[in-house]
Amino acid sequence: MKKCEVCGTLNLKKNNYCTHCGCRIVEENICPFCGQKNPDANDICINCHSQITPIAIDSFDVLFTEHNLSRILNANFPYDDYVDILDNIFKKLDYVNISGESPKEKVFQIANVFTYVVPKSSGIQRGEYGSQIILFDDRLDESLQTSTIIHELAHFLLFDITVNILSKILDVNPSPVIKSFVEHFLILPEIEVINEFYAHSVENRFIPLKYQNFNSFIKCITDLNMGSEEIDFYISIANSFAYEVIHYLQKYIDDDLRESIRLQFKIDMIEAKKLESDFGDMVFDPQEKNMIFLNLIGGHFEYLFNNEEAREELGYLKNKFEDFD
Repeated sequence: MKKCEVCGTLNLKKNNYCTHCGCRIVEENICPFCGQKNPDANDICINCHSQITPIAIDSFDVLFTEHNLSRILNANFPYDDYVDILDNIFKKLDYVNISGESPKEKVFQIANVFTYVVPKSSGIQRGEYGSQIILFDDRLDESLQTSTIIHELAHFLLFDITVNILSKILDVNPSPVIKSFVEHFLILPEIEVINEFYAHSVENRFIPLKYQNFNSFIKCITDLNMGSEEIDFYISIANSFAYEVIHYLQKYIDDDLRESIRLQFKIDMIEAKKLESDFGDMVFDPQEKNMIFLNLIGGHFEYLFNNEEAREELGYLKNKFEDFD
C-alpha cells in the first residue's frame, strides 16, 4: 500500500492518484538524481549510488524534478512548523546585546544579526536588498537611514522565511540553489506587490505616522494596472506576513527605541507627508495565508520545471549566493 502525503489515505501500489483526495501520490523512496525507485529502507540509491534525501540541493537538475514538484504542489505544511521557523529565525536576537548610541546604530545592529548591512553612497534609491545584502544610503539623515534599514530588513526576513518554508517541505537544508529560486520568485511583478506593501507595513510600525508612505507599493500596482479586488487580495497576504514579523521585531525595536526614532525624525526636521490612501488592514487566517503563498510558490516552481530556458536566469543568482555561503 502507498500512503497519500496529503490526506493520509492508504492506496493500492498501482495507484498514481489518491482515491480519497485526488492528489498525486509521491513515491516514498525515489532517487531525486536518477528517478530510480528504491526499497523503503535505502538511504543510498541502488542505481546511481547518490544519497536519496540530500542534505542540501546543490544543482537545479536536482531541484527541478517531478518528485519535488509533487511535494510542493501537494504540500501539507502544518502551522506549528511555520511557527518553529519564525521562532528559529528571531531567536538569534536573544543572544545579542543591542548597545548602539543612536537609534540608527541600534537598528543597524539588529539588522546585522540577520544578514549583511552595508552603506552605499550612490544611486537614487534610499536602500536596496538582494542576495543577502541590505544596502542603505548613508548620505540620508539618520532618521531616514533608520527607516530604510527597517524596510530592507523586512525584505530580507520574507526571503529568509520563504527559504526555510521551501527547505522544510523538500526536507533539505537551505542552499544557494534554494535561495536563488526564492529570490527569483520574490521579484516576480505580482509577488513584488506583496513584498513592497509588507515591507512598508513593517517599516511604518516603527516610525511616526506622519512620515509613513507606501511609495514603492503604489508604483508596483500602477505599473501593473491592477484592479481593486486583486490589490485587496495581495494586501491581505502582505498584511498577514507583516503582522507576524512585527510581532517578533517589536520585542527588540521596543517602545524606548521607537521613541528615540520619533525624536530623531524631529531633530532631522524631515518633511511630513500625508498618506495618499488608506489601504485597510485586511488579513487572511495565518494557515490560509501560508497555503495561498505555497500555491504561488508552486505555480512558479511548475513554470520553471516546464521551462528549462527560463531556469537559466537562476544561475546568476546562484553564483551571487555562493559568494556569501
